[in-house]
Amino acid sequence: MRKSKLEHRKLKEKGFKAPDGYFDKVEDEIFARLTTEKFPKKIGFSVPSSYFKNVENSVLKKLGKENIQTETGQKIPEAYFESIEDRVFAKLKNEKPEVKVISFRSVLLKRIIPFAAAASLLLFFILNSNRDTISLDNVASTEIELWIENDLITLDTYEIADVYSDIELDNQDYFGDEEIIDYLDDMNLESIILEN
Repeated sequence: MRKSKLEHRKLKEKGFKAPDGYFDKVEDEIFARLTTEKFPKKIGFSVPSSYFKNVENSVLKKLGKENIQTETGQKIPEAYFESIEDRVFAKLKNEKPEVKVISFRSVLLKRIIPFAAAASLLLFFILNSNRDTISLDNVASTEIELWIENDLITLDTYEIADVYSDIELDNQDYFGDEEIIDYLDDMNLESIILEN
């Protein structure tokens, strides 16, 4: 967006004007003033001659006089280091540590058997609580017929005879030989074999 000529004139009239080369010289002038005001040219301290050669010895002498004791509070008996090994081994032989042995049987009796008993009781109750009593009264007769048709229950003639022992069966032929032969002639035996 372009500014109008009037806006340019207003900006030029309101602002301050910096002298030529002001920003090039300002940094040098500030540092020059700071060094003359804060840091005087004359140094206030002087190092004596051979100061650095003798300073270590003088510090150690002062420390030695103030803090270092010439005698310690403990004295080592004579032949201490020659006999220490024998004395330590003698004490070790005399002091036999008490060995605590945990038998497997006690661990088995105290910890594992109660858990096994509780788990077996829990399993027993879970398995027996879900068991429904099934009797022939609860099963529908259509289900029994479906089981027999799908060969899930096999019955032979002896089992049927045991169930119906109070009924006498006649040994009569209900169909004659000729009727059976006529039936078989009319039937397509291949379709019967394929079905089964």
